[in-house]
Amino acid sequence: MTEGHRIADILSAYRTEGRVLPQEEIVAMLREIQGVLGWIPQGVREKAAEAAGVKSTTVDAIIRLYPSLKPAPYRHQITVCQGRNCGPNGGNALRQEVENMLRPDRDGISADRQFLVKSVSCMKKCRSGPNLEIDGEVFAAVRPGDGERIIREIMKKEGMKQ
Repeated sequence: MTEGHRIADILSAYRTEGRVLPQEEIVAMLREIQGVLGWIPQGVREKAAEAAGVKSTTVDAIIRLYPSLKPAPYRHQITVCQGRNCGPNGGNALRQEVENMLRPDRDGISADRQFLVKSVSCMKKCRSGPNLEIDGEVFAAVRPGDGERIIREIMKKEGMKQ
């Protein structure tokens, strides 16, 4: 069965006639779609919204709400802490360093489409800041140059173009 047929089957299974799917079911549908495609493309998001009986902006908001749902085919997620302890003590410079290296678009997707770059207001690890998280692994006390070095190590390990 092709990916297109599998997506059509998922959408059909969740399609509602005259009622709106609860958020939990929309999330389940999106996870199934992501399981097939590896991410949730815009065109599929629109079809999922139609099947769920909601606006496409609702599906987009749900995807932003659940970090495990991927709106683009990136491989790695980078999160920089910008909290009151991390931001002024190197977190802001770290964010700039990461952005200068990866050149993310307004959605945070790097120019090579391999990284999602975002920031949070606090990682709740204030004593070890500034903090950088990559794919769930926290790097503490990151200093200037460390962010770029860590990302380059990931790229080298995976044979990605640097």
